[in-house]
Amino acid sequence: MRILIKDEYLDFEAPIQMTEEQREKFIRFMKSLFGDIKVVNVIEKTKEMGDREINPKKWTAEELSLLLTPMSNRELTVKLKRTEMSVKMMRGSFVPEFLVWAKEKGYSLPVRIETIKEFLEEREKE
Repeated sequence: MRILIKDEYLDFEAPIQMTEEQREKFIRFMKSLFGDIKVVNVIEKTKEMGDREINPKKWTAEELSLLLTPMSNRELTVKLKRTEMSVKMMRGSFVPEFLVWAKEKGYSLPVRIETIKEFLEEREKE
């Protein structure tokens, strides 16, 4: 159940287990504190570690090249069909590392896909 007070949910941070009698006493107590409340019965979803299987999708050279463009993270999320968090994380790790490598090798922007593939091959060997 959720308790609404003036269209705002009261958040107890975690589900509270109680019997039906305890539930009724709790609701009466909440009404004594806040006056008019609304009780909404919902089925709480819980997630536990290991509940879902994670299959990370490998980044291709073409996808990585898009990280070097001025497109926003939101635009890349849509274009690449990846989460915004994965785009941010890959941009945060790949772009600086690649730019340092490219500078050491004498490459300049814009880079070709072949250059990114060369970078990936070198990193795999390390």
